[in-house]
Amino acid sequence: MSDINSKTQKRGSDLESLLHSEHIVTVEKMAVGGSAVARIAVADKSVVVFIPYGAPNDELKIKISAVEKNFLNGEIIEIIKAGSSRRTAACEYFGQCGGCLWQHIDESEQVLQKELILKDLFKKFLPGVEYNLLPTVSTPEKLGYRNRIQLKQIGQKIGYFKHESHDIVEINNCLISETALQNYIPTFKTKLRPSEKLKKFELKINQTGGVEHYPVGEFGEGLAFSQVNRFVNQKLVETVTGLAQKLNPEQITELYAGAGNFTFPLAEALPKTAIQAVELSSQLTKSAVERIKTEKKHKKISFFTTKSEIYCRNSATFSEDFVLLDPPRSGCDSEVISVLSDKKPKAILYISCHPVNLVRDLKNLTTKYKIGHLQIFDMFPQTDHFETVCLLERI
Repeated sequence: MSDINSKTQKRGSDLESLLHSEHIVTVEKMAVGGSAVARIAVADKSVVVFIPYGAPNDELKIKISAVEKNFLNGEIIEIIKAGSSRRTAACEYFGQCGGCLWQHIDESEQVLQKELILKDLFKKFLPGVEYNLLPTVSTPEKLGYRNRIQLKQIGQKIGYFKHESHDIVEINNCLISETALQNYIPTFKTKLRPSEKLKKFELKINQTGGVEHYPVGEFGEGLAFSQVNRFVNQKLVETVTGLAQKLNPEQITELYAGAGNFTFPLAEALPKTAIQAVELSSQLTKSAVERIKTEKKHKKISFFTTKSEIYCRNSATFSEDFVLLDPPRSGCDSEVISVLSDKKPKAILYISCHPVNLVRDLKNLTTKYKIGHLQIFDMFPQTDHFETVCLLERI
């Protein structure tokens, strides 16, 4: 009889009765996406609850705000006892703006949680894979580090989206942006006329140190810094070039190369190495080619404007020594991973900005490669985002 009844229940119905119910929970850790993780007992099982603006070891009174098949979402009613890492956020818009979900957690705990996120993903998706997670690389600039931001406009409102909403939180400042950008925001707002439709604008510090803005999509990345945090990016580039120097390849294939954030430093560090760099954006490759001409590196560096998977499929000059990957948040195209698995270059250096997609791609490579270097770069303080450098060496 119980089997028949269970079949007539719709999926997730055993959790639906919890909607709007209140509970006392203790936060275990933080999750990809920025929410805190707690659990509540439901019948004979423990169900995960994701809670925005929670902090590790908080004791909270929460209300269940949404029910999914295998987990719950909650919102804080009361902080009964704050965890030791909880602090008052510096930004006046915190709690409304959807940008910096971790400003209420001190930076040392932020780093610890990012390391835990990566370790948990390895444990879940890459069981048995051996690695040594090196100490996280960061810099003193925990605020005022972004050299570009994206603001939204509807009507007369100009700012950022609220957390999990398309409503706009009006701002006059952004504490994680560099000082020049902070100072520019009020001026920028005076330049716009009200708009009935949603508009998005990129504000950036260009290569000459000036501030400019334009509608998103009009010029793409343009000549902005390839990484939003130039302070951590410098350390990232130094690590990438250092690892490449140890391997000393005759040839490098670089996929998702951008405007050459790694290409040109690699060319300097490895004067005898030929580099084929692949990038889809014609604006970025145009910038790179102009720099190649200026620096007279046309004999060392070749840029190709195409999709990385198309280059992998058709190129006869794919390196057998060293492949560098720096894909977008979506990770590598499956065909790129397939080609790498088939051609088995001696080393693959993967720079990832999304750990879930990193472990997804590594899953198809770690049967043929061992992890020689694994390290987090705290490129985005006050958020759950981070960069990971992973060196794969052929077994």
